[in-house]
Amino acid sequence: MIEFLHGVLVSKSSEYVVLQVGGIGFRLAVSAAALDRLPAAGEEIRLWAYLHVREDELSLYGFRSSEEKQFFQLLIQVSGVGPKLALAVLSHYETPDLRRAIIFGDLAALTVISGVGKKTAERLILELKDKLGKLETGRELLPGAEGGARPAPGDDRAQAAAALAALGYHPAEIQKAMAAAAQEGAQGVEDIIRGALRQLSR
Repeated sequence: MIEFLHGVLVSKSSEYVVLQVGGIGFRLAVSAAALDRLPAAGEEIRLWAYLHVREDELSLYGFRSSEEKQFFQLLIQVSGVGPKLALAVLSHYETPDLRRAIIFGDLAALTVISGVGKKTAERLILELKDKLGKLETGRELLPGAEGGARPAPGDDRAQAAAALAALGYHPAEIQKAMAAAAQEGAQGVEDIIRGALRQLSR
């Protein structure tokens, strides 16, 4: 439908912006994090967009990047999470921090978000943990892989590498950290990730 909008930023409020594209002004709800990083009114910008359709309403949501938009789309697939709550989640955490909290089941980090109780946090972890590796971040490569090969299903090391890459680590440091974790006896995706993160934090 609408992938992105490129135009002049007309105005900003605490919850939305108005973007002029041609002779049309589009009102897009944005996260607080996105709002803080937008330029002053009058500047030309591009916002990735998502059109939410309900019986009685059409709402546009804007994002600084395609990754933020994809994360939003994952969030609203979770039972009980609508667009407004998804935007609140993205307002509280940058996507790498949010991804980390979900992958490692950090309930404490998730329940500090306004509107997210323990049950909602548990659903976020349960329903999104396995999907996060599918985000098109462009960083889901096996360390050192040629030609952008993706991890093979069922390969614990490959899945762990994809998760670490999604957290923002460089393939070379992932390779080294996972090798060290393996020497310590790490087995299984979560165990490998934890072991590698211990190495990366040193």
